[in-house]
Amino acid sequence: MLGVLVAGLGYQQLCRSTDYAAREQRQNQRRLALPAPRGVIYDREHRLLAGNRPRTDAVINLGKLRTGLHPEPGVSADSARLAAAQRQLDHLNAITGRQDTVDSARLERAHAHDRLTPFVLAKDLSEAEADRLAGGLTASDPVRLQRSHQRWYPHGAAAVHTLGRVRRDHPESETVSGIGGVEQQHDATLRGQAGAATGQVDAWGFATGPGTVTLEPVAGVDVTLSLDLDLQRVAGHALAASAAPRGSVAVIAVETGEVLALASKPGYDLNEASPALSVATKQRIDAEGGWFNRATQGLYPPGSVFKIFTALAGLRGGTLNSDTTLACPGYHELGGHRLPCHNAAGHGSLRLRDALAQSCNVFAYQTGLAAGPEALAAEARRFHLHEPTGLDLPAEASRMLVPDPAWKKQAGHGPWTPGDTANLAIGQGFLRCTPLQLACAVASLARRVTLTVPTLLRSPGRRPSGDRPPEALGLSDENYAALVAGLRAVVESGIGRDAQVPGISIAGKTGTAQVTRPEGTFNIAWFVAFAPVENPRIALAVALEGDRQNEEFAGAAHAAPIVREIIGGYLDKQSQSR
Repeated sequence: MLGVLVAGLGYQQLCRSTDYAAREQRQNQRRLALPAPRGVIYDREHRLLAGNRPRTDAVINLGKLRTGLHPEPGVSADSARLAAAQRQLDHLNAITGRQDTVDSARLERAHAHDRLTPFVLAKDLSEAEADRLAGGLTASDPVRLQRSHQRWYPHGAAAVHTLGRVRRDHPESETVSGIGGVEQQHDATLRGQAGAATGQVDAWGFATGPGTVTLEPVAGVDVTLSLDLDLQRVAGHALAASAAPRGSVAVIAVETGEVLALASKPGYDLNEASPALSVATKQRIDAEGGWFNRATQGLYPPGSVFKIFTALAGLRGGTLNSDTTLACPGYHELGGHRLPCHNAAGHGSLRLRDALAQSCNVFAYQTGLAAGPEALAAEARRFHLHEPTGLDLPAEASRMLVPDPAWKKQAGHGPWTPGDTANLAIGQGFLRCTPLQLACAVASLARRVTLTVPTLLRSPGRRPSGDRPPEALGLSDENYAALVAGLRAVVESGIGRDAQVPGISIAGKTGTAQVTRPEGTFNIAWFVAFAPVENPRIALAVALEGDRQNEEFAGAAHAAPIVREIIGGYLDKQSQSR
């Protein structure tokens, strides 16, 4: 029996010594992920929209806080560890002039879950602070400087909802993931491939020496967007200057379907929320509604903007032509009720051009009733107002609605009435769409088609319908000319004169829609346009939310100036670049 025991011990110690040595090595090593530099986001002219700035932190290995493992009598290990960390930080504060304190909760999370990763004592040191520490720390100090990169948005709140933001994969992580916008949509491309390092640890899991890099990180791939930074700034400033507390702008390049600008108000500074978001900042953005991208997610009745599609339904169905004359006495009698025009005195007798220029409700009522609700709904669906645009951005609204008699019956809202048709003809009632949808629809109309699939990626020469075939408008030259003449008259002599840009021909349409909420009725001010009429290059939609119940907040007065600023700024830049 002794012989068997000696033989067994010899086998384990001599024959399996290599295996045990390898196990010991594996037990004393931990793998660390090394974050890759995130890819950069540029605008269409290769100007930086999202990049990475150098960051310097003062860090300490948790193993250096060993007093926390053997505290004095009556002192808990947690308290002793916190006191040891604060002593080191006080030393740093004395050198830098900062007044930082150790976050006890963060320290305990790190001690419990990640003892190998250096603990950050002082975050994001300025260049001067880092220089003072580099000169003030000695070789025996357990604190060292750690260089890394942090996501940086040089233009703050510009294109905030389009770009999105990043957040750490866990509170103490240096790796980040995209949240919302382009950062999320193209996260796999931007994040690159993480590297790896191996670190030696002791029996308690603390680092015992510097790690060894085993795999170098591979930087993420850069992304170039279709956004024009100059136009984005113009749209953002025009929105900020408007009286509306909330609103949005969507701007499309007519020839390619590229998105030139997307702006939504209110927003927030991306640098406040990336890569970490404080409780106070989150509460403020929550209260303001700043997370919501109203350009792609806001669903509103389009109001009189829809008169474009009402006219198309009449022109294509043969119940309306360019010479049709209808009378507006200031109201339309329907089923014993008077449906009002916004001009109570009436517009008198008028044809399509003047009806659009003056945004006559009575003309639209009569045109819509003659065409029928199915024709109105079909025209809206031909321009894809019933479905998302397919923009390459996450969380686009999907509950847009183009109502018709079949839908109303199925939804349990009762039978369709002539009043529903009249409401639909002026863009009211159940109808809902987003500003981006209407910008795409107007870009399509400018090209005499019905489909524009927008993109946020720089795509010179791209077909504006993307991978889908173009869809013809199906309107005669005469009728198309009459429709565009009416939209041009809106800006030249009609209700949208505040959108005029000297020397530029603009086709546009105002709209003022009502939405009913528990606290009252509020207005949505609209303006859609494309320009120049002779050679359309830019199309846009503006939607502003009024904040005073039962108070007029019209597109002609409030949205038109924003259109003027955007079209004027864009075409002026184009002329200067020639």
